Amino acid sequence: PMVPLLRQYAFMLAMVVMAGHRIWPVAGAMHLGVAYYPEQWPLEEMESDMLAIKKDLGANIIRIGEFMWGMLEPKEGVFDFKTLDKIIDCAENTGLNIMLGTPTATMPSWLYTTYPEVRSRGPDSPEGYRGAPASFGGRRQYSFNSEVYRNFSARVVSKLAERYGKRESIVVWQVDNELGHEGSDVDMSAASLKEWRLWLRNRYDNDIGELNRGWGTVFWSALYGDFSEIGLPLYTVPGTAKRPNEGWRSNMSPGMLLDFRRFRRDSITKFAKMQVDILRSYGVKGKVTTNAPGGFWDKAIDHNHIFAGMDFPAYDNYPVWGDSTAAPFPSTVALSLDTVRGWGSRSKSTSASTEQQKQQLHGMMIAEQLIGAQGHDIIGYTPRPNQAKAWTAAAFLHGAVHVLFFRYRAAVFGQEQFCFGVLDHSTERATGRKWKEAKETFAFARAHANIWLAPIKSKVALIYHTENVFAWQAQPQSTAFDFANEAHRFYYPFWRNGVQIDVISAESVLQQGGEFLHREYAIVLLPALMIVPEAFDTALEDFVRRGGSLWVGFRSDLKDENGQIRRQPSRLAALSGVSVEEIESLNAGQTVKLLDPKGSTSPFASVWREGVKIADKATTHAIFSYAEDDLFLGKAGLNLSAVTRKRGKATTMASSSSSSVVYVGAGVNEESLVSLASETLDEQGVDRLDVPKNPFLEQRIREDINGEQYVVDINHDSEPAATSRLGNGIRTNIQGGE
Repeated sequence: PMVPLLRQYAFMLAMVVMAGHRIWPVAGAMHLGVAYYPEQWPLEEMESDMLAIKKDLGANIIRIGEFMWGMLEPKEGVFDFKTLDKIIDCAENTGLNIMLGTPTATMPSWLYTTYPEVRSRGPDSPEGYRGAPASFGGRRQYSFNSEVYRNFSARVVSKLAERYGKRESIVVWQVDNELGHEGSDVDMSAASLKEWRLWLRNRYDNDIGELNRGWGTVFWSALYGDFSEIGLPLYTVPGTAKRPNEGWRSNMSPGMLLDFRRFRRDSITKFAKMQVDILRSYGVKGKVTTNAPGGFWDKAIDHNHIFAGMDFPAYDNYPVWGDSTAAPFPSTVALSLDTVRGWGSRSKSTSASTEQQKQQLHGMMIAEQLIGAQGHDIIGYTPRPNQAKAWTAAAFLHGAVHVLFFRYRAAVFGQEQFCFGVLDHSTERATGRKWKEAKETFAFARAHANIWLAPIKSKVALIYHTENVFAWQAQPQSTAFDFANEAHRFYYPFWRNGVQIDVISAESVLQQGGEFLHREYAIVLLPALMIVPEAFDTALEDFVRRGGSLWVGFRSDLKDENGQIRRQPSRLAALSGVSVEEIESLNAGQTVKLLDPKGSTSPFASVWREGVKIADKATTHAIFSYAEDDLFLGKAGLNLSAVTRKRGKATTMASSSSSSVVYVGAGVNEESLVSLASETLDEQGVDRLDVPKNPFLEQRIREDINGEQYVVDINHDSEPAATSRLGNGIRTNIQGGE
């Protein structure tokens, strides 16, 4: 029978059980809590605060310590743990678990002053801040490449692990805080230069000629005679100020810029691994993670590497921030959450060991879940009543099993005075709208733990290659290009169909072996995959040969792994049954009309467009063409296509299914791709939901720990929304109910 659990209102959630018999797990397996910093308040309030957090709010964990280094080591080599001891003892006496952060994200003043070589330096640019060092008083002033800073960090982490590692109450250890955030992923310090040269020697096996060939330094006479001559990618001529879609800008060789981002990735990973190794060496009882910030595809970092040695991924989920004027589209939040879940992915094989399966059940954590308005100097959009509940429900829906709100109470001093929490500055504990919402969210999470604690099963994978993202960072090619938007362009049409989507890296796919794609997925999405590793191209061809469906984005297979343009036509275009004949960048504000032969949509393209030629019209046909009056690519011009689909049959003895390859050669507006996604899902026999009229209604099919199916609806709109009915594959219809 269909059993509606909640009526759906604005910013609310409804769930419908699809059949069967429930067995409820122990909800205590979920960590639900708040970030709480007792040192920022009179300590005599701590006991009352913790009692309210535990008894009234219903939390079972607090997050502490990640910015306490100045208190823990007020002078070099002099440690004072009295305050932290009191905090941990009080939490234990109250029955609260603890997430303890290592405090290396912000150094003490004595370290900054006495050892200036630990400081990072910003990128050089014509717009100011020419190589400025990060000043004391902020955070993340350190260089990941400073040996001195690494040594001092290792010492304070060791002291914490030695003192607290065996405490049963500390169930999670957080390494640093938001590694690489706020521009700290890019460092032009002397320490960075020294490590950069060593990194290059290792990568190119001490062969400067190999580096010159890889970077193409014969161009503009940029040849190097020795690794000691190589500098950092600073400002050069010609050079301009960074554009809005660039984190920082240099006009050095694209090969150099790609390698520099690889180096920065490895530097940050090395720093995090050092701390993880220390914690493991002391045998700490808690699980180990770190809290990743948003904007991850804008940074020189790979969280797949960061979390590889940790127990589960954690993420700071801020759908809005200081300059936000409105809430984001819910699919953008969903894409971020699915990406985070992918950082902790283990083998999906049913032959995975018991230990691997246990690792999967650790789930993912939202270490900081926004609940109030946020900002340092500018305050952004204030979440509407129940909106933070909807965002938190979405986190559970996409794989979170642990959630902590940021923060317990808004600070009265410091740069985060305007980061509002569960309690505002003058709100009495256990009162207020947001307290009630947080309390209800925790109760809801526990009530449906049987769903959240179950692994997510998906037959659709969106695959990215981090080094490809790095190449796009260096050369966006359009002032409108943003890789996150291109990933969303492919993600959104399938999200609208209510299917689960894994977002994973090409590197992780290759690590799982050649059979992985075909064994686990029916549909693979490849947005803007400019760099295609050789082994991955082979895996994709095999996937299609075995009957899988593939979506390929524009500019695919353009460059090799040195960042040089390939002299052969795109292999992925050929796999799609087309060739790319013409290209055009569509910069910010530019759009072109497309033609839908079915007349069911009004498509248009932005960012980029290609004119593609169909090789065999018997197997491949146009989905979208350019407008007839388009003098360049339309009938009035070269008469080329924008989006095509090639259909075929699997060519292996083990499969008789149909394959298809969709080539999306332009930045087509997402809504116009929804029906095409529906067709792809139906062709592959993937269960989906009917597309709801309201695009702010998020719907998913989830299985619980017993294999029982549920439909979860989250209304992110400010108005009530009717739920859709189930589409193909599941026979029973779902309606919103009382």
